[in-house]
Amino acid sequence: MPSSTSDFAQLYNRYQDQLVCDLDFETYFTANQIGDTPLSLLELGLLHCPSGKIVAGDPCVELEDIEPFYETIPPGNYPVKLCVAHTKDSGFRYACVKLCVSDKRPISYKLAVNSTTDLTVLDDDDGQLDCGFGVNTAMACLVDYQGQQEFKKIWEQIISEDEEAEDPYEELFADCLLRSYQEHPAFQRNLGEWCNFTIGQTKLNIIMFSSGWGDGIYPSFFGYDESGKICALYIDFMSLITES
Repeated sequence: MPSSTSDFAQLYNRYQDQLVCDLDFETYFTANQIGDTPLSLLELGLLHCPSGKIVAGDPCVELEDIEPFYETIPPGNYPVKLCVAHTKDSGFRYACVKLCVSDKRPISYKLAVNSTTDLTVLDDDDGQLDCGFGVNTAMACLVDYQGQQEFKKIWEQIISEDEEAEDPYEELFADCLLRSYQEHPAFQRNLGEWCNFTIGQTKLNIIMFSSGWGDGIYPSFFGYDESGKICALYIDFMSLITES
């Protein structure tokens, strides 16, 4: 485990070629179907990213402690899109989420990691990275680091004032999810499947969404354009994309 950001930067430079992924995640957002699974798209709104450091994780379980991804994007406000898969046996499921950093199409992808990722396991021939984020409440989210820190302040205040406060879902998110369903019922169930949650009295926000098959470990991938700049971030929930 690296002891500092500079140590991890050296490790990242050493191992980043081994993080390259040959799957084309943009297919989720350009194709009408993958295999025999039809697809639809939803627009979830803009994610405000004043720091450009992105956090992905379960919004209801220790969101305040998740490390942001090592790679950063320019500060700005970026659209979030969601690909809905219409499965034969399980109805609609959220297949992939995309943070649109630019309008360029990715020509390459790399696994997104943070500074707690032990990249040295890649020295082993069969080394497997422990790099996805865990979901325990069937919900996932995207938030900027500054938004995460603002959320942390609010949640810590809530639990300091109310010993019976159990989780952010009941205390903060449930009403927002219900309103989202009432205002945007397409591809949502009656308690809400996604929402754009404003954090306190700020312009910062958390965009949250149900996580494909529910609880599990889900990987994220940065997409890079022809100049090598990040143009998107993807969370793949259903692994529908296969190598061509």
